Amino acid sequence: MKRILAAAFLLLQVVWAGVATAACDLPSPTGEVILKIEGQIQACNSGLEARFDLAMIEALPKREIKTQNPWEQGVVTYQGVLLRDLLDYVKANGNVMSFVALNDFRADISVEDARTIDIVLAYKRNGEYMPVREKGPLFVVFPFTDDPALAVESRFAQSVWQVARITVK
Repeated sequence: MKRILAAAFLLLQVVWAGVATAACDLPSPTGEVILKIEGQIQACNSGLEARFDLAMIEALPKREIKTQNPWEQGVVTYQGVLLRDLLDYVKANGNVMSFVALNDFRADISVEDARTIDIVLAYKRNGEYMPVREKGPLFVVFPFTDDPALAVESRFAQSVWQVARITVK
């Protein structure tokens, strides 16, 4: 019986390692890692997570939005990747995206909202990269001007800046 259990355990380890390795088909970052995505994703490049440097994020489809928000004066142009494109890239299948900032601030956005609202994970503001001191390197931006119904406190609270990690649950 011990032999059977040991063999079964070994087989499970081999299968698990094969699954984890087979799914890790994303390119690896060559620069500084600025974003990690983990949880219910099917594509990765490091263990069970996807790590991104800025070049990898910039290689994804770009979206530009012009919007006002409570943290800036006037209309600001943001450039980044739509959350739905990021979800597709890592082959996510969860219901919630949990964002964690460099200072451990956390906020959740439903995957449904990420797929239906043009929410951008921005890396540029008015054509310039955003340093950490100015809400960078990554900032969750809602199209508040295009859809004034989004300009409410609950959405402002989901506008995480200095995003470092996303967990798909």
